[in-house]
Amino acid sequence: MARVRRSKSIKVIARQRLEDAAWGIPESPEFSSVQRLMNEIQSQTIHEERWLSRYREIARESTDPLIRFLLGLIVADEERHHELTTRMISRLKDELSWTRPAGRPGGQGENREKADSLLRSVETFLQAERSAIHEYEKLKKASEGSARDVFTLLYTTMIHDSHKHLGILEFLRERLIQSGGKPAQT
Repeated sequence: MARVRRSKSIKVIARQRLEDAAWGIPESPEFSSVQRLMNEIQSQTIHEERWLSRYREIARESTDPLIRFLLGLIVADEERHHELTTRMISRLKDELSWTRPAGRPGGQGENREKADSLLRSVETFLQAERSAIHEYEKLKKASEGSARDVFTLLYTTMIHDSHKHLGILEFLRERLIQSGGKPAQT
């Protein structure tokens, strides 16, 4: 499968280079790396759209409510992934056409007072996510065995999501500190 995806991405890149050459666009290293990344993301998105379609189809065809529910969770995640990759591609297109807003790379940032306020909220959210992971771990353990294996599965996914949230919040925390926010005293 990886071979099929790679050959498709190579075709996408080759097609883009032909279009660039036709317009007389030189291939700078920065332009080329952004274009390659964009092409890879587009290729992966096409691949994932096929799987998303199949998930939806099987969920629709199933008469088992648990199967429909679990596949529905996957479909919701995959739809969110599709929206994220669409936004990522849009951002890369902006980079290629130099349409980013002026100012700091990646955005304007926050004023010091707002950054301090947001940073306090992010610190609270970080603590809440850490506590949630601890609670989910306890609930997961209590759910193990008997006919509650699906609860164990769901708590595992919730723990994974909370770890993802921690990563996002830690990224935001660093960004706010760079904007002039003061980290909480611990």
